[in-house]
Amino acid sequence: MIRWTLLFLWACSSTPAPKKAAAVGTAGQGPNVILISLDTVRADRMGAYGGRAETPNMVKLAMEGARFETAIANFPETALSHWAMMTGVLPEVHGNVPGTGDSRYTGPTLAQRLQDAGYSTAAFIGGETLTDRSTGLSRGFDLYDDAYPWDRTDLKRPGDQVVSAAQGWMQAQKGPYFAFIHLFDAHFPYTPKPPWDTRYDPDYAGELTGSDDDLRPYRDGAKTPSEEDVAHILALYDGEISELDAIIGPVLQAAGPNTVVMVTSDHGESFSHDYWFNHRDGLWDGVVRVPWLVRGPGVKPGSQLMSPVELVDVAPTVLGLLGLPAFSDVHGVDHASALMGKSAQARGRPAHSITDPGRPVPQFAVRSEGSKLLIRSGVGVSYDLRKDPSESQPTPLADKLKIAAERTYQRRLQPVKDKWQGPKRAERAHGSEELKRLESLGYIDAVKGGDGAPGAGQAPR
Repeated sequence: MIRWTLLFLWACSSTPAPKKAAAVGTAGQGPNVILISLDTVRADRMGAYGGRAETPNMVKLAMEGARFETAIANFPETALSHWAMMTGVLPEVHGNVPGTGDSRYTGPTLAQRLQDAGYSTAAFIGGETLTDRSTGLSRGFDLYDDAYPWDRTDLKRPGDQVVSAAQGWMQAQKGPYFAFIHLFDAHFPYTPKPPWDTRYDPDYAGELTGSDDDLRPYRDGAKTPSEEDVAHILALYDGEISELDAIIGPVLQAAGPNTVVMVTSDHGESFSHDYWFNHRDGLWDGVVRVPWLVRGPGVKPGSQLMSPVELVDVAPTVLGLLGLPAFSDVHGVDHASALMGKSAQARGRPAHSITDPGRPVPQFAVRSEGSKLLIRSGVGVSYDLRKDPSESQPTPLADKLKIAAERTYQRRLQPVKDKWQGPKRAERAHGSEELKRLESLGYIDAVKGGDGAPGAGQAPR
């Protein structure tokens, strides 16, 4: 209780502006930037974070650069999490992006800021939930490569194709560039290619596969998997993470010394808490703790930054590493100075995460270095993550601390929301084919029309 009381007292005080990192480039001449987002990858499964999934390329990246030990996603869904990543602004400012196809945020994005600084900018997208028609995320990108043939059985654009397109574009650039690479391979269904399909569970004798048809009853709560089945699906998921490491290896190896490289994720995945093979309705660490690895000019090799950071910190930190002017009036902070060993990492700032407020069980979480506060449908609990890393032993939270947490979050949220949130956007029309894709990915529920066929009128939240 004392820890949480001190935390909220700190959060209510003013936060000093981070020190500006020394410039490592000027407009039109700065380092290249490669930002890789591994959709649905949780940190604790990765070899780079001590997990089982072999990730030699990312281990090497961390050794040559820095690793944020506790990077927290602000939202457990693709569209809003990436909008937070690209703007430094918390998800609530952006509104119902999946339903409207765009963000209510009216300020600059990272791509726009780099474009203004003389960078060529391009995004290469691996999944339906980050296409421009679904998110409007193309702001500031000269090229937004998101068109691909859709495969109902695998639901993604293969990562090797995404990386190939990105490499071709990067090699053609004459000046500094910003390449955003989004890889959807670890998102369900879990279908790693050989040898990764049997790498971590070669002796499984059950019938459950990682296909969408097999997993849907478990994601919908209609069935409960056995321990053996969960272990097998985890093995497939770990295989996909190892496969992703191999896919991005050529990009990491080709990036020269004058390139800022970041690898992160939008959210993780749940394999416990009676919430199976999904992420939308969970804020446990398996869902919100994601990787964030950084290498680049000036970054101190082998650094491990332990205090919690958030995905809203990504864009401000990129600008800091490039020596470009900071974003003004956003929620994220710049960690460039700590990455470069010029200052100690700021400690004590809590990380905030929310789920979609329109979901049946809306949730809110506050993550500190060793504790978590979690509010579900108005009921608050806390976890001591040092003693209970699996978050299986909740302690009821006193009402005054729950109220203090919610008020602290609103005090943080509202000034930025007042400045940057534009008018509410109208719900957009979703074609039947797009709805089928989103329903397959679990982002909307199937709607039956009068003839029993899926309806085309339901917009995702």
